[in-house]
Amino acid sequence: MSEPFDKQPLPKPQDPFFVLRDVRNLLERRTSEMAQQIDSVSIVAAKALAAAIGEAHDELAHDKRSDAFDAAAGLTASRMTLMCDTDLELDIRISDLARRVAERCSSALWRTHQRYITLLARPEMKPDANPVGPEALIAGLWALCNACDVSLERKLALLDQLEAALAAELPVIYGEINELLASHGIEPAQPQYTQSAPARGDGTNSGTVTSGSGGGASDVLAALQQALGGSATNLSGAPSGAVSSAVSSAGSNAALNAATLVMLNQLTTKLEQLQLASQPDSAATETEKPRALKAADLDLPPGQPEGVALETLGRIFEAIFNIWDLPDTVKTAIGRLQIPLLRLSVCDPSLFSDPQHPARKLINSIGCAALGLPREAPRSHPISSRLWEIVSEVSHTLQGDAAVLVTPLQEVEKIIAERNAALKAIAAPIAAHLANAEAARRGDERANQWLRDILTQPSAREFHHFFHEFWVRVMAAAANANDGGTSWQEAEETAGDLMWTVLPKEGTDDRKRLAALVPGLIKRLNGGLDRINVSQETRTPFLDACFNLQTASLRGTAPTLVTLTNDEIAALPALQATVQADNEDVAGMQLRWLNRPDRAANYRSGSGGVAVDQWLQLTTDERTTLTGFVAWFSAGTGTTLLVNPDWGFALAASADYLEERRRAAKMSNLSSRAIFDLGAEEALRLIASGGAA
Repeated sequence: MSEPFDKQPLPKPQDPFFVLRDVRNLLERRTSEMAQQIDSVSIVAAKALAAAIGEAHDELAHDKRSDAFDAAAGLTASRMTLMCDTDLELDIRISDLARRVAERCSSALWRTHQRYITLLARPEMKPDANPVGPEALIAGLWALCNACDVSLERKLALLDQLEAALAAELPVIYGEINELLASHGIEPAQPQYTQSAPARGDGTNSGTVTSGSGGGASDVLAALQQALGGSATNLSGAPSGAVSSAVSSAGSNAALNAATLVMLNQLTTKLEQLQLASQPDSAATETEKPRALKAADLDLPPGQPEGVALETLGRIFEAIFNIWDLPDTVKTAIGRLQIPLLRLSVCDPSLFSDPQHPARKLINSIGCAALGLPREAPRSHPISSRLWEIVSEVSHTLQGDAAVLVTPLQEVEKIIAERNAALKAIAAPIAAHLANAEAARRGDERANQWLRDILTQPSAREFHHFFHEFWVRVMAAAANANDGGTSWQEAEETAGDLMWTVLPKEGTDDRKRLAALVPGLIKRLNGGLDRINVSQETRTPFLDACFNLQTASLRGTAPTLVTLTNDEIAALPALQATVQADNEDVAGMQLRWLNRPDRAANYRSGSGGVAVDQWLQLTTDERTTLTGFVAWFSAGTGTTLLVNPDWGFALAASADYLEERRRAAKMSNLSSRAIFDLGAEEALRLIASGGAA
């Protein structure tokens, strides 16, 4: 199982000027490409969008005012001075569009913001001043609208089209920007914040706290803790505060004074009591959606460090429980880890700062192990049952030492590996069928190319007809023969010898060669026709005509030779030796096609990022969303085989179909989904938008 974070050392950071230049070039190129894919957007308008986004990027990046909100405000003010009353509706629509798209891209956008803080050395920079954020997008949308000489109604309709494209493409573009910044050695900023909570009962006051990890999900968790500690009025009305130094030092008992130890012991006792009270006593409680615990459940003020830790985990679990495709029985199993992890977080603050913490990896692995399970899967389901066994063991053994999680984590990863192997075994006959069909299609294409070439050469019209009707299929079968090309060479030589037999024979040697060649040639022709199951009745007219032509050639009377024109060749139907059906039965399982590919040439190798062992989630229509395992993938055509034992069928999807679904935001790769980290990002997004419950 791949690790979610790359452990390779980052390159040395480069000059910000060159980094900003590269990001701007990438941003302009990708946004222009995105806009040009919309039929109603002209090339001029697409370039105006990209140029304005690039200019706004530079303006925001080079604004060094202390309050970074001023930079965004400056762009807004510059637009307002040029705005007439009739543009007010357009301004509202553009602003709302940018806000909605930013919410869809919140995770990727957050990461770019953290890296820009490092790149620009502006620790106080606010999200609204992110050079690739909503303000730059707003500037671009205004430029695009101004470049379109159409009515307000047409502009509003155009914005609706753009919103769908932006929602699909911007997360990808932001991901590319993050990769570009990382390649330049720009690490995400480490969030820093101060504590202003009242002094604790033990007489200690908290000071400045810095998150213990740099990058990715750890930044999100640090920001979530900060938000929870600093927005207590949104939680329970308690005084505000943040994670105190007491939590950061709780892992070392020697550093704790007596009062702190008493507090931790009391909290541990409460957690143990709550855990005993939460044990399921019936099958019904094992499938009900679990409830996330909050600080109020333990009578803890959220402003204190232990309260912040509990609220942080509570929000994460709450977001996990809202993942729609995670089966309820698995959510309930994960819910049993709340209290052990709450107890662990008090003594081990690295749970929040270390992306590789065993507890976080365990939750993420459980999420991966449950991919593709039916939402209504019972606890008795083989995968669910094994996960429950592991969770039950962890809930009893995890007291405060994360080392005990090593074995459970290995067990979950074993489940994932065994399940992947079983799914590949189920799919093996279908994968072989698809591979054979693709090989046959490649043979068809090679044989068709041979046919086009030979029809341009002068020969008897009867031979051209024979090549098109029969011998091209012999060539296709030879192309697929696993004999190192021997069959292809023999079939090609037979066709060449056949054409030579009717050419004018000017000398005795040629006529002697023809007389000696014909018996063996007829035998080879019959062998090829036998290979493609041509009946004697069907082949006899040609063989008779062939004999007459060759006899005439021996007597010095060569037939009229013809050469087909390109138009005549193009009008001939192409060979298709393999039956192309939308649905077919293979090894007792129905294979359904999603947009069967017409030509292998349509696929660009490596596009889409699809690979074996991934789980893809596809929305195929308004009512159907399927989660399937990639059991086979064609590197030549991009055709992807998806299986799921609970479907009762298998799916084969073309590369074009998957690309269209990806662009429409109707396809997700769930294999990289880390539900613990995803929960942190979702909780932070809700708090930031004021929608936290």
